[in-house]
Amino acid sequence: MPKNNTKGKNAFHFFMLDWKRKQEKCGKVFKNGLKDVATDPQCSEDWKNLTPHLKGEYMAKAKESKVLPQRISSKQTTIGENIEEILLQQKREEQFQQNMIQYINAIIAIGTQHKNLEKLKFIFIHVNKFYRREIGINKFDFCPAEFAIGEFSLEDGMTNIYHEIISSKIPLGWKRDALETSSETHKIPINMSGGQNDFAYMYERVVNILKSNMTGIKFPPLFTVRDVVPVVKSLLSRMTEATNTSMDDFVVYTLETLFGELRNAATQHVDDISIPLVVAENEFKKDVFASTRGLECDYHKNIEDSSQYCSMSIIKRWCFTICDYCCEYMNIPMIQGVHYPVSEKCSNSTILESLGNLTINDSVNVVSMTGVTEEHRLKVSGRTYTEEQRRRNLSQPVNIIDHSKTYSLNNSIIPGRPLRPPKTTAQAVIKVDDTSIENNYTINILKDMDFPALGGRGISLAKNKMPIKVPLGKGRGKC
Repeated sequence: MPKNNTKGKNAFHFFMLDWKRKQEKCGKVFKNGLKDVATDPQCSEDWKNLTPHLKGEYMAKAKESKVLPQRISSKQTTIGENIEEILLQQKREEQFQQNMIQYINAIIAIGTQHKNLEKLKFIFIHVNKFYRREIGINKFDFCPAEFAIGEFSLEDGMTNIYHEIISSKIPLGWKRDALETSSETHKIPINMSGGQNDFAYMYERVVNILKSNMTGIKFPPLFTVRDVVPVVKSLLSRMTEATNTSMDDFVVYTLETLFGELRNAATQHVDDISIPLVVAENEFKKDVFASTRGLECDYHKNIEDSSQYCSMSIIKRWCFTICDYCCEYMNIPMIQGVHYPVSEKCSNSTILESLGNLTINDSVNVVSMTGVTEEHRLKVSGRTYTEEQRRRNLSQPVNIIDHSKTYSLNNSIIPGRPLRPPKTTAQAVIKVDDTSIENNYTINILKDMDFPALGGRGISLAKNKMPIKVPLGKGRGKC
């Protein structure tokens, strides 16, 4: 039984309902209903061993049950949402957006004033997921598969990266979604051996990066693209549940807003070069460095068609995108591998070295493109001396016919029947007896002797012959 508080009792009540249904499926009977469940020691033991994440779901149900009567009495949308709560949530979101813009503008203004904008550090984070599960109206929980976090500055690029592949336990009913998401994107297997499953350890590593960039008593904000914000919050929620800390310690801002403000600050001395927020969002969606190799983690280097989905590769590509737009206007020297990808130029040293070791007569050890040496090819497919002599004895001389000398030009014979001259009647038609014309314009070609009766019930064609009428003129007259 939970401690003597209203919130805990309500959460335990919902747990007892679920626990009772599961036990009844196994054949257990509770004559007095929930009274027997509440006094059952196994139920209390299962409640104590419940994970913090599942306990939080029952707490959310208890909280939802309190506000349900208020929702019924107020106006609702077609899907059951409280209109007053929606409006209140919109006001909170607008206030959050204003606070984000004010924070970014203040930080950039300080950097511009002290002329050290290129030294300012920002924390980037990206998270890959296995599945998305709905836990309420427009509320979702994401199961993390991988994440990467690092420090970014215009001067040093992306540094101090912490990357982790997570071995998450997939609950019953969500394995198919996890497998489909994995096969279509990051290719990380579920319950991967060697993956990290200690969220408390991951929390400490993340907090150490944030502490090194604190300017006050609060952690610096985490920046990620707009679509990944809910996934990052789900990962942070699991970390705080494992360490019994508060989610209020973390703030997640959109990277597109930071990029737009940094770009405009870098080009403030250039006329008509600033970009709006929508352009900044579009540039991150393009992901022009998606085909760059060598940015991914060790795991994704060995997995085909997955490097572009690696979280480590993604935060590095974010860095390259921002540097590509800002460093030029701030006179920051672009360093290969720091501000832009390393060029993949083919090195010819190995090829030249191997060619230098060859000689003209060294044909036995030459290896073809298929990896087969000349010696092996001759041994397998070459003819022996006896086979070659037999082939030559059985061969017949080639008889060449010159058709140009067979016939003279004046007496050439073209095989085949010549074509019929145009506008003449075919021989097949001429042989048909077409002299039997009756009643001036009636043609009688079909005869009884050509098409005799079929016998018995057959009918002679002569009885059903229809006269063929010849039209008059061009069809303007009458029969």
